[in-house]
Amino acid sequence: MTMLRFFLVILASAFLIACEPEATVEVGKAAPDLTVMDLDGRPVKLSEMRGKVVFVNFWWSGCGPCLAEMPEIDQVYRRYRDEGLEVLAVNIGQDVDTIRNTNRRLGLAYPLVSDELKISTKHYGVAFAPTSFLIDREGVVRERINGPVTEETLTQKVAGFL
Repeated sequence: MTMLRFFLVILASAFLIACEPEATVEVGKAAPDLTVMDLDGRPVKLSEMRGKVVFVNFWWSGCGPCLAEMPEIDQVYRRYRDEGLEVLAVNIGQDVDTIRNTNRRLGLAYPLVSDELKISTKHYGVAFAPTSFLIDREGVVRERINGPVTEETLTQKVAGFL
């Protein structure tokens, strides 16, 4: 990472921390907005996905259960993306090259995004990976899932909201 990019990430993070109140994620309540970076350094905001069912999945490349569930999530995403399913796979604290290498190995159709400074991870109260949140079209958290999901389980969970 270049010094300029590092400085910009630190500056943006400090701004986000200062401007956003502490959030709590509660099932049945509105999902707090989260902002992460795509692999080209552009911000991705959960609030811009309103109107879609969003499966937010926190992961990291050293997590065996995370890597095992990613192809399962991908199958569900490929099946339902045209019906309004979005997957936001938030990497916890790793660099973009590591994330790209993971995607290259797994060949996933859904976007992998970066939370290099773990701001959104902390904001969502994620203590371990994988941890996921199912958010309905109105932006309400419908479920918190601690641990990995299978294709069958995820299909059952999202089908009721599509």
